[in-house]
Formats: sequence, structure tokens, C-alpha cells
Amino acid sequence: MKAFTLRLLLPLLLVHLLECIPSVLSQDDPTTMNGGSCLAMAGDGCVALAVDKRFGSGPQMVNIAPRSVFMPHSKLMVAFTGLEGDIQSLLQEMQVQVESKTSRGTLLTATKRRNISPRAMASLTSHVLYNRRQSPYYVQPLVVGLQKNSNGDDADQKEKSSKLRPFLCAQDVIGAQSMSDCFVCAGVATKSLYGIAEALWRPKLSPSELAQVCGKAFLSALERDCLSGYGAVVYLMTEDGGIEVIELACRND
Repeated sequence: MKAFTLRLLLPLLLVHLLECIPSVLSQDDPTTMNGGSCLAMAGDGCVALAVDKRFGSGPQMVNIAPRSVFMPHSKLMVAFTGLEGDIQSLLQEMQVQVESKTSRGTLLTATKRRNISPRAMASLTSHVLYNRRQSPYYVQPLVVGLQKNSNGDDADQKEKSSKLRPFLCAQDVIGAQSMSDCFVCAGVATKSLYGIAEALWRPKLSPSELAQVCGKAFLSALERDCLSGYGAVVYLMTEDGGIEVIELACRND
């Protein structure tokens, strides 16, 4: 009788053990120590980037401030989630790299200062992260922006190439890129963000619709994660209007 009971309980114990392994591993993940999440969505000639305000040390809340967002110009943003010390180090390194590359040659000639493109920024960020692969920055950046299409010879293609199209790129701690035409996300609430964003996003969203959909999806995911929240900020990037900042209120527990 005892052998039969053990034979029934053993599979249940194994299933419970396998369910506990991901939660134990996530507690040891440095990228989740300070919490925080971010979500970027693409619309019709516009991009929305949502970040939360919670900064914690594990389950303990330390400070309330928006996530770090690097804005080299009005058509490019880089958001960061992960270990805050590594975020500050990477942000400072990226600022130096962008400044040196965009101002190259402007002191010797009368050339106009160039703006770095979103694709070039993604490559630069990936290069910096991969160079640190032996002792990585525990940071997950999102590179988002608006850029022109580079191909096209006929009139229709040239008209399309004159329009700015969204660029979304998510990266891991060693710079592996994941590009998307709809949305990308990073942080501790990634699992909830993927499901909700996939359910709410649709093509050809106008700027106002994109801000509403992105904000709604982001707040819905924050309600399902205890390491994110305490308010959110949506940065809405359009072709003509620059970057608009929209404050959102959410749970404070």
C-alpha cells in the first residue's frame, strides 16, 4: 500500500519542483533586482514608449522615478531596464559614443552636426554590450525611433521612402537584437506585456490611438506584476510633433 502511495505522490512532487525552479532562478537574476518594465509600440508614422516609475531592491520599494530614457534627438529613444548601476554606466558610455560619432569632423569643417539613425544606434548599443560579454552590463535596452526607408527606385517607392517608418529593437545583456514591426518589451513584466500587447495592438494606429493602446496594455501588465508600477510615463514620438510626454497613474502598493 505504501509503495502504491509513493508511486502516486512522486509525479506530483516532481511537477511541483519543476514549477518552483523558474521562480528561484528569477530571484537570482540581477536584471530583476531593481524591478521595472518598459513597452514600445509602433503606429502609422509614430512610436509610443511606456516606462514605469518603481525603483526597488527586490520586493522593497526604494524610490519613485521614471526609468532612464536616452533621447539623442527627437526621432530616437533608448529605454533601459535592469540593474540600476549598470544602467547608469551604460548610459554614460552611450552618451560619450554618440557624441564622439555625431560631432566627428564638425570642428575642422563647417559641416552640420549629424543625427544618428535608430538602426545605427541599435548596432552601436549591441556592439557596446557584446564587448562586455565577459563581465556584462545587466541591462535590457529598447531602441525605438522613426527612420526613412532606404530602398526604392520608382515613384511609388520614393514616396514611401520619404515617409518615416517606426523602428523597434529589443536587446539582451550581450546585445542580441530582436526587431519587430509591432511591439517590443523588456523588464520583469515581460510575460504579461507580451500577451496583453499582442491582444490589444493592431496595425495603422494613429498617434492618439497608439498612446491609448500602449498605455492601456502597459498598465494592465503592471497590475499583474508586483515589481513594477507606481505610475507610468508614455513618450509619444510623431513625425512632426517631436516627443510628447504623457503621465499615467496606476496602483501604488
